Amino acid sequence: MYDVVYIDAQGEETPVAQQLDDRKHAAEVACKAAAERGAGRMMLPGSSRLPNCVCVIPVPPAEAA
Repeated sequence: MYDVVYIDAQGEETPVAQQLDDRKHAAEVACKAAAERGAGRMMLPGSSRLPNCVCVIPVPPAEAA
């Protein structure tokens, strides 16, 4: 399962989509959301430059249930 979230310039998270089964579909949703918001669409884990991006976040099976 994957969640897609938008992180604005102030660091606030807004859910875009939740519990998507397919990683490719989650990435497509993230790309579309990023284009609509003029945001970056990919950040590396551990990046300190997360504001103003759309992220695909893997959800562990225990949390998805």
